[in-house]
Amino acid sequence: MDATDFLENGHLLFLPNISIDIVILGFQDGDLKVLLQEFDEQWCLPGGYIFKEESLADAAHRVLYDRTGIEQPFLKLFQVFGDKDRSFALEFKKLLEKSRLHWHPDLWVNQRFVTMAHYALVNISEVEPTRGVLDLSHNWFSVDKLPTMLMDHGDIVAASKHQLRRDITLEHISFNLLPEEFTMPELQRLHETILGRKLERSRFQKKMLSFDVFERLPQLKEDAPRRKPYLYRFKESD
Repeated sequence: MDATDFLENGHLLFLPNISIDIVILGFQDGDLKVLLQEFDEQWCLPGGYIFKEESLADAAHRVLYDRTGIEQPFLKLFQVFGDKDRSFALEFKKLLEKSRLHWHPDLWVNQRFVTMAHYALVNISEVEPTRGVLDLSHNWFSVDKLPTMLMDHGDIVAASKHQLRRDITLEHISFNLLPEEFTMPELQRLHETILGRKLERSRFQKKMLSFDVFERLPQLKEDAPRRKPYLYRFKESD
């Protein structure tokens, strides 16, 4: 579907007034990062719409796959955003006129949209970002140093980080941000980055290993700068 067809006929294909935005989170160089797309010199979250014959869960996984090439990531619906003035009308007008595409006030994308906000945890090295129908480019940014954000998307990123902080204390999900094989020091640094505080090494490792969800591998991490730690991986459930 090209941009003109999307704008003129999208209302025939998608559910009205409902969208999906996904906070795609990755961990790189000791920093928690989010994948953003450029939209008229501002940045926003990758998102999309729900086909009329499609479930919300299927739509979210489709949008994420289209933007990252990853089929089975950790993906969670965490909040609904629906301010009474939540519309992209002015932003679409500027972008379409700049792109020499026809804009008129009755376009379906100008309506108020309630968005179903998800967050996804991915290994950045496995992500192959692709552009959507209207966005100009994409890039990874630190969640703590966001560029100029469109509408409420900065608030959505902040809410996702708050939710992730809560979730990693209740669920074993943080490993989704790491390579398949990782060390306990790497897992600890990840938790410290998300939580924003230092953790005591022996207590952290004892706690993680007590859950019996990580399998220690026989090999050591050879490129470690000092003492070579053991590698671990998440145990697949039966």
